[in-house]
Amino acid sequence: MKKWSALLLAMALMISFALFGCSNADDTSSKDNDSAGTGTTDTSQSGNNEKVTMRITWWGSQTRHDQTLKVLEMFQQKYPNITFEPEFTAWDGYWEKIAAEAAAGSLPDVWQQDYQYISQYANKNLLLDLQPYVDEGKLDLSDVDQNSIAGGIINDKLYGINLGNNSLCMIYDPEIFKQAGVAEPTPELTWEDYVNVVKTIHEKTGLYGDENIPGNYFHGLNHYIRQHGPEYDLYSEDGTKLGYDNDKWFEEFFSMELDLIKAGAIPLPEVRNEIKTPEDSLLVSKKSAMIGAINSNQIVATATAAGRPLKMTLLPKAKDQVREGQYIKPSMFFSVTQYTKYPDQAVEFVNYFINDIEANKVMMAERGVPISAKVREALKPSLPDAQKQMFDYVDLVIENSSPIGPPQPAGHAEIDKLLKTLEEQICYEQITPAAAAAKFREEATKILSQNAQ
Repeated sequence: MKKWSALLLAMALMISFALFGCSNADDTSSKDNDSAGTGTTDTSQSGNNEKVTMRITWWGSQTRHDQTLKVLEMFQQKYPNITFEPEFTAWDGYWEKIAAEAAAGSLPDVWQQDYQYISQYANKNLLLDLQPYVDEGKLDLSDVDQNSIAGGIINDKLYGINLGNNSLCMIYDPEIFKQAGVAEPTPELTWEDYVNVVKTIHEKTGLYGDENIPGNYFHGLNHYIRQHGPEYDLYSEDGTKLGYDNDKWFEEFFSMELDLIKAGAIPLPEVRNEIKTPEDSLLVSKKSAMIGAINSNQIVATATAAGRPLKMTLLPKAKDQVREGQYIKPSMFFSVTQYTKYPDQAVEFVNYFINDIEANKVMMAERGVPISAKVREALKPSLPDAQKQMFDYVDLVIENSSPIGPPQPAGHAEIDKLLKTLEEQICYEQITPAAAAAKFREEATKILSQNAQ
């Protein structure tokens, strides 16, 4: 099944680049001249009363689905001429679906976008530049700091609106730590400390110490690499090659994961691959003391699913690290399809989504800490414990972080699949970490080089 999914994604992306221009020819010819994505129509009050139906799609947990549907209902009550066809799934399979829709020329009008994919779609001219709407005041970012906007800017154009600041974190159950007689992790936790913690928890309780290696196979490796120098990231700045020059970091990271699997402290990939939503988490079902690879905004859905107090902490530091591996990241974006027939109405909804206080009271920062200062201020008095933790955690990351690297380049999806395959082979001892490091460099370099042409 994994092979078929990877093949579908790769084929769909290739087809999309070949066919998308042709498949959208009819769409562009049917647009009104004043709605070609330039922001020239005044829709501050939903413009004229034209009946508009737009598709919108996102991934997430059941909590996010319920909240977003409620916000759509609220928006439609305010603007009854605009209706939505909502589509939502879990993360698994989302990007295969999007790639297939891009190939067919049928991307949703508004769709949830991720930092690791945004540049690929922007560079293929599939996303609407939102900056003209900002310049005209139709997309209000006056209450938003520049760092919260920067992640959606590609080649000096604004292709995505950040729906919340977040960062990678580890979520843990303090009660399980207490049962194991292990001190709760502090911001100074090192990789060596982490290994001792998860092994001890497993030995004392029989549970997994962690659901997965901190940051998981991709973000965890990138986190580890970043700690070894200010110039290092998984990818180079221009996205044409790998951004690190020492394969021992790859070898060290995955050797550590293999050691923990052999000790029984974290599960094999076959167990982790069954986890599709927060509700499926081993932490939620009390089979693990931690989730080591999760975004901070997911504390909301995870705590809701668990029904008990959970806490958050930073990913481990490297001993004698050169810089912090941790960084602040847009949790996700809303992007508008370049070929939508209703760009003004789509932008109006995005503006409502990030700025309307009542709408944000429904969502309660589930997608991350809101980018609007006035929204953050309005939410603070009524935040439940999980959201308060998330706000505090983002402040902690700011004190223990370095700047985010560039968005993942074209070819990232293929490299991600490659890395996932190699990680699984390491975990089942089908290849050594050293051999996997060399193979990854060879094949990833080839992929990046081909996509740079």
